[in-house]
Amino acid sequence: MASMTTQDSPTARETPDGQYDAIIVGGSFAGLAVATQLRGRRVLLIDQRPIGTHQTSTCAIPLATAQATGTVCATQEEHDYAAVHTGGRDYRYKLNEPYVTVDYYAFCQAMLAQTDAEIWLAKATSYENGVVETTRGSASAPFVIDASGWQSLTRKGPSRDIPQLGYGVETELPVRLPVSPGLHFYFENRIVRSGYAWVFPCGASVRIGVCSMDKGVRLGPVLDAFLARFGLQRGATHGGPMPVVLRQPVDGSDGKLFVVGDACGQCMPLWAEGIRQAIYFSMACGRAVASALDGPISASEAREQYVALVRRKAGFHTFMLYLQAVVAIMPDWARRVLLAIIAWPPLAQRVISIYLRGSGWIQDGTITSYGPQITNALTRNV
Repeated sequence: MASMTTQDSPTARETPDGQYDAIIVGGSFAGLAVATQLRGRRVLLIDQRPIGTHQTSTCAIPLATAQATGTVCATQEEHDYAAVHTGGRDYRYKLNEPYVTVDYYAFCQAMLAQTDAEIWLAKATSYENGVVETTRGSASAPFVIDASGWQSLTRKGPSRDIPQLGYGVETELPVRLPVSPGLHFYFENRIVRSGYAWVFPCGASVRIGVCSMDKGVRLGPVLDAFLARFGLQRGATHGGPMPVVLRQPVDGSDGKLFVVGDACGQCMPLWAEGIRQAIYFSMACGRAVASALDGPISASEAREQYVALVRRKAGFHTFMLYLQAVVAIMPDWARRVLLAIIAWPPLAQRVISIYLRGSGWIQDGTITSYGPQITNALTRNV
């Protein structure tokens, strides 16, 4: 396994003029996925916080995604079923592929161990023409990848011009609830409007949260009320905005700024699933950039490849936006009817398959899995 630099340390991989092969702004799922595809190149990874210390997600992904990214070591619990609760009824669906809940820190460290990136603990303040300005100084590269999250990065700095956002908050508690095995989703208007609640078992603990696409909903009291159903009180919370509308995958001013993950709006509407898509698109982006750096394709062809992939999936993303709007106004009885119809196993399997492949499935042949699995990544000095 190649050596990796310590966070915020100097490195011989920096060229004399301060230029890198690629700069990645953001060190969570998307940024790390890009970095794994650029191993052996001069890569700078910029994040405000130490990698893996700022969780905002509920951290549930397909087992296949964990296998493809070498992060199985971060698994907390494997889930073969999803349960949807609405209007007093429960519907269980056998998942085509198991999902796993993962430890965020362990997951990020396992991905980081597969990179050669230099890490700057700094805030990226602006980008223009291949130059990223940060609170630590400026850096340049022929390829810059914006994986900075929902605000994204512009010439003037992080952008707040976001088409549509959902919001989520959750707490993780050291208990096991008396619920059936699987990932639990609660689509009930009496819990939260224009959203849902969830219960995700994570080994010795459980993550319980709520989200809404209505920014007028105060999620703190909603979470407290939902926890009260189980006789629980919230502990420390995490969460944040969920950008569910796609944005431009490449900056149009100079063609050097690739945009991935939440910065590109690659968070699926309705379910607000974002990790799988972030990794799917980011790995593809990283491979395109690597091909351009190695010479088989040009920079413009790398850009075209990534944009084409995002556009191929955009139609399904738009469909999910419409479905999100319809489900939000559905009365609970209508949701029961819909869920009962698709509960028929052959139909449920087909619906799940369409959803996974329509939104970016890591085993669909578009990209292949990366490298050997890292089973002891936490021993690295990061």
